[in-house]
Amino acid sequence: MKSHILSIEYPFLRKEIPYATPLELFVNTEIDKYKCLPPSVRNMYKKSNFGVLTANVFPNASFQELIPMGRWMLVGFAFDDFYGSTPLEELEKISQKTINILKGKLPQPNDEEFFHQFAQTRKELLTMVSPYWLERFVLHHELWFEGMKIDTLYSQENSTRYPGIEEYKKIREKIVGGEIICDLIEIAAGFIMPEEVFSNPVIKRARQLLTLMMSWFNDIHSVAWELQRKEAMNLVLVIENERKCTREEAYREAIEIHNKDLEFTLITQNLPDFGIYNEGVAAYMHNAQLFLKGQELWYEGGTERYGKTEA
Repeated sequence: MKSHILSIEYPFLRKEIPYATPLELFVNTEIDKYKCLPPSVRNMYKKSNFGVLTANVFPNASFQELIPMGRWMLVGFAFDDFYGSTPLEELEKISQKTINILKGKLPQPNDEEFFHQFAQTRKELLTMVSPYWLERFVLHHELWFEGMKIDTLYSQENSTRYPGIEEYKKIREKIVGGEIICDLIEIAAGFIMPEEVFSNPVIKRARQLLTLMMSWFNDIHSVAWELQRKEAMNLVLVIENERKCTREEAYREAIEIHNKDLEFTLITQNLPDFGIYNEGVAAYMHNAQLFLKGQELWYEGGTERYGKTEA
């Protein structure tokens, strides 16, 4: 039974996905470059369909734009999986090295593939974005790494320790890397936000809600995966621990939390006047909706990453 999962369905139209097959082939080729990963992990990644995911969530992007997006999507998942259980001191060094590469420092030839992929992603994105966008992109990686470090503090104890629900909500915004995704949506929308748009409170709130919804959607679908990996950062498990309730009750509360964040839809329908940027902002919000719908389709049958969702 998956009634608690199937009750999450975004009220947005799906768009035809033109580049899913060629992008999946590209991502699978890149997976084989990760020699630091055992063959079993590389095979699992190929079954995860990260190329299909990327094409689904950025359906308006050109194939040229999808290349760095698909590259980042793969390295994002792989980096988190590979370094998620790394001791904090080492994780801090690895994170700083990645930030330096995203700022333009070249990796060494014998560095693990993650660093070469981040460098190549930056190189490809440089032709598509503004210096201000790239500065934000790097800053949002720093937030993501902060989340990974907090996760490490919880997961490296002898027994799993869960944060409280409200504490977790704040942590999760960083761990998911949602602001990075929100940056990439700008490319798909053909609208690289200038500072005066990005800093607008309405835009900030819309991006926050988008980040939260992708977080909760992932958490609801990945409970078995998180339990297997002894991870504490999952909304359903956090609720279950704090409320001392059944798993099914925790699922229901997690869905309620998710659905409250559909405030995002109201924002997109009542945007303020951005003057010359109105068309760009509208395109961004539309592509954000397409992202959510594409994510839904991937989790509901487009990947084997999380296995079968438990009842």
